[in-house]
Amino acid sequence: MLQSQITEAVKNLDSTDVSGQPFLHEAIVYLKSCWDQYQMAGGNERYADLLSALADSVSTYVDTSEIESTFVQLLPDILLLSGSRFGFLAEVCYNSADHPYLQSHAVTNIYKPRYDRRDILTNLQFHNLETLNGAILTSRNPVLSNNPQQDPRSGGVPFGHLKISAFLGLPFLVNGNLVGALALANCPDGYLETEIQFFSPLCIISGLIISDYRHRN
Repeated sequence: MLQSQITEAVKNLDSTDVSGQPFLHEAIVYLKSCWDQYQMAGGNERYADLLSALADSVSTYVDTSEIESTFVQLLPDILLLSGSRFGFLAEVCYNSADHPYLQSHAVTNIYKPRYDRRDILTNLQFHNLETLNGAILTSRNPVLSNNPQQDPRSGGVPFGHLKISAFLGLPFLVNGNLVGALALANCPDGYLETEIQFFSPLCIISGLIISDYRHRN
């Protein structure tokens, strides 16, 4: 996308009425701040593409108030930017025993033959904490593993699931509360530590979208 188009997409959020929606207001202010810093300091095209994808997702959420359609739109762009074969965007919920689990709002449909990054499902749950996914919840920190088969945090995969050769999981923290997570898998070259910082705007904005959705409902 041309920088002028991205700038327009971000500026269009200025007209959004966010009265009574402190989390959404914070997301828009933060996104604009990221874009302003990018324009002043310069940066690579990949970071501009990330901010563009986030601007589009915030606009979708503003228009629809639907968290699933927002994350379904966002996930394919993140898979492309990260070079990942599959992944998910999820909300952290709690069961009756007050144990956390991941409620996905967008997850790659890897069971579909010849799936691609735009084959997305919603409403899958991940309850097992003895996995790399679960390690995001128990540690509340990024989880990076380029050798999952030898990683003690890994509990393997369900029958029929694709083998995981590399994994990156990032928590969404809002005011110290864990509200969601991103999981990415199978970048052919593995994941670098620098990806954690690169995707930090996504973690912040996605967490604020989840918080706004909860605030509304």
